[in-house]
Amino acid sequence: MPISTNDAIIKFDSLTEVTSGTPASIANNAYGKADQGATVNWTNADDAEFAAAVLRLKFTTNPTVGSVALYAHPIDVQSTNEPPAPTANFDAINVGVFPLSFSTSPVANDTFYHTVLPFFIIPSWATAQRIDWYIKNVNTSQTIAASWQLWIVRKALGPHA
Repeated sequence: MPISTNDAIIKFDSLTEVTSGTPASIANNAYGKADQGATVNWTNADDAEFAAAVLRLKFTTNPTVGSVALYAHPIDVQSTNEPPAPTANFDAINVGVFPLSFSTSPVANDTFYHTVLPFFIIPSWATAQRIDWYIKNVNTSQTIAASWQLWIVRKALGPHA
């Protein structure tokens, strides 16, 4: 069955890098903030409901267990007030988990590789919600090397042309 005019389809925005500066290495069970240079100020300008994420990372030693999770820290939720950033005592908003391969390839400790979180709901409290993005190294017992990168692409449901 072909997709007809006005059928609902997913539309994609441009892939936007949300890392800046040089993101530091991330120890086991620790968080890393994507916008180290405080220059991105990622905003859901189109008020999209959904997104996907791409993460480029490498481990200092290949993990055999664990995961890498994506967290949203909403900014200016009520005027200039916001919840605390993610810490060991406050997880903030987990929007999803990136799949990892535990084989020696493609997670070799001497090369970066990419993993994709194909769908998540963007947390929003107001129009044009600002968000700082974090990743958490969850129970891998290894360290994520510095200079990892994160991209977000907004998605929306709309009519087919």
